[in-house]
Amino acid sequence: MSIDVHLQMHCSYTNELIRNVLEEENGLFNLIDSGTSNSDKVLYWLEYEDIDFDMLYRLVKESNNKKILANSYCIRKGLLRKANFALFVQKYLSKQPDSILRNHYPETHILDLSHPDYLDEALNEAFELRDILEENTKDDVEPIPFILKASILDKASELFIFYTQSQLEEFFTNKYDDDDDDNIANVREWIVQRYIKNPKLLPVYQNRKFHLRVYVIAERNLRIYVYDGILALFASLSYNNDKESFDRLRHITNTCAQVDSQLNEDDLVKEFFTLENIDNDIRLNIFEQIKLIIKDIFTGLHNEITIFQPLKNAFEIYGFDFLIDENNQVYFLEANAYPDFKQTGNLLSILIKELFQNIVQHIILPYFGYEQTNKITQRKFHLVYDKQKTI
Repeated sequence: MSIDVHLQMHCSYTNELIRNVLEEENGLFNLIDSGTSNSDKVLYWLEYEDIDFDMLYRLVKESNNKKILANSYCIRKGLLRKANFALFVQKYLSKQPDSILRNHYPETHILDLSHPDYLDEALNEAFELRDILEENTKDDVEPIPFILKASILDKASELFIFYTQSQLEEFFTNKYDDDDDDNIANVREWIVQRYIKNPKLLPVYQNRKFHLRVYVIAERNLRIYVYDGILALFASLSYNNDKESFDRLRHITNTCAQVDSQLNEDDLVKEFFTLENIDNDIRLNIFEQIKLIIKDIFTGLHNEITIFQPLKNAFEIYGFDFLIDENNQVYFLEANAYPDFKQTGNLLSILIKELFQNIVQHIILPYFGYEQTNKITQRKFHLVYDKQKTI
């Protein structure tokens, strides 16, 4: 019996790649135009807001022959919202002081700010940050840079590098004047992270800063895979740690921030494992650090069901962002659900196609009781966490 598939992603790039991969399976998947199906086997590959989570939770509790699989969990704010994740890390480190996250997640402070006038109060709550910003104003001190991020926004929104409280005040005052009270109230939660000012730079790529986009796949409750088709996303201009200016084209590596770039797609997006001038032992060590960090994150989150609740009839793809410093130490920055696959471009689209092929082979076919078809892909899944619970 074939598997009915309701596939509808807003991004045509993503939608077509998924469709092509499913159609390669010799008629096993039957793509349908609506969510209504009488089949006992149904795969929903939809935008988050289009998934019927009530149905998924109901089927988890029911005992019947109908098997339904969806491409998202409902509750995962502990991973995706930057402030929630920072709180989780604080709690986790208090219980597991030797966790790898202690040295591989940048120092992070949380600001709850509903209006620029209340910044003093917010910094009084984050008093450790306040003290460092005050210390940064002294002439005989090498100032520590920080980066401001909105907790629930992505695509490089609202990023700002600063050293002092006055610079932070100026940002909020200029960004949100009295006419924008609703805008800042809608954001409200912010994190401030210690900015990694010594990123790994490669002369062959004009010493442009880059970060790694790692695709992490969670399935059921809970198994975690790391995909080794890793992207290196580059800034447009050579890195310059100038304390007097903040040039987004030098400091921000998100692809969406390079809209004014003069570079071509293949200069901005590369595959990590094909980067030049990185010793292979160093490359493998970086990948090992990434896997250990991801394993520890989900080891902690799996016990926090109020902020991360995997389901046995769902899977989800996350885009994890990492930065490497000049000493080849890896730092976890943030995680994103429904990552922007289109940023990969056409030249590396095979990387995304093989991601979806691995999902079909390792997750979808076994879930519905089919054997893997042993499709050979160059890029592979690496299992880093496997501890199944019954819900």
